[in-house]
Amino acid sequence: MTRYCHTSTKYTWYFLQKVLVFSKNFIFFCLLCNSINAQFSDTLQFKYRDSKVLIVSKSSTDNEWEFENSLTDEKVNNNKMKMNFSVGNIHLNNNSIFTGVNSFSPIEYKTFNSMNMSFSIYLKSFEIKKEYLKLFLGVGVRKNKLDLNKQLLNISQDTILLHNSSTIQTYSISKSILSHHYFTIPVNFSWIPFPKKNPNIKTQLEVVNQFLMVGKSKFKYNENGLVRSEITKSDFFNNDYHLSGNLKFIWKNVGVFLQTNITQYSKLYKNLFTYSYGLTLCI
Repeated sequence: MTRYCHTSTKYTWYFLQKVLVFSKNFIFFCLLCNSINAQFSDTLQFKYRDSKVLIVSKSSTDNEWEFENSLTDEKVNNNKMKMNFSVGNIHLNNNSIFTGVNSFSPIEYKTFNSMNMSFSIYLKSFEIKKEYLKLFLGVGVRKNKLDLNKQLLNISQDTILLHNSSTIQTYSISKSILSHHYFTIPVNFSWIPFPKKNPNIKTQLEVVNQFLMVGKSKFKYNENGLVRSEITKSDFFNNDYHLSGNLKFIWKNVGVFLQTNITQYSKLYKNLFTYSYGLTLCI
């Protein structure tokens, strides 16, 4: 009798253990089925080349055409611009470029090696007309660099003199540049001229407030095997503030630009204007 009871108790415990394992597996199976069913109930969408592919489960109760909203969001994002980098060639012009191209003779420089570089971050945007016309406000920096063609630059109280050195051989001069660094506040109008035919083409008209931070001339030469350099910091009679205009034509993220100053650039040369052109990258 005792042996029978022992056998019965062991069997009961074994049966309960099996029921527990079965229950655990059954619950796990139910949760798995619910998870799979939830996944198949969702809408799957992805982008292939320029097309939007949508896969909707037959049992889905969601609105399968809600992906049109995401397409609209993408169009809006296409017109956004967060950062911009531009580099190009800078020229000095006698009077405004709108009156014609006329090289500025008082300052001799190498046009090929003279550059304009700028970097801007756009912090705020305003939608003017749906997603096709936007206004961007930002901050940035700009550098105008002139290659002075191995000339010495001397600055006096009321003028700038450029001349060849009488004591230093021309071939020993490795660098003679004049640069101005600006803090900028750009106001950018960006629009898509052909939103239906070609939304990748963008046009931007930008007004740039430029505040002079520092001007610097650097003269570098070799003397008896030693490299010597002379650095002078000054505003070089440039205005502390001037306004410039910038026109950009952009395909996707890469384009070209044309820029010129609108207000007076120099306190010494009243008729001095600059213009530059080159490549621009929008990210």
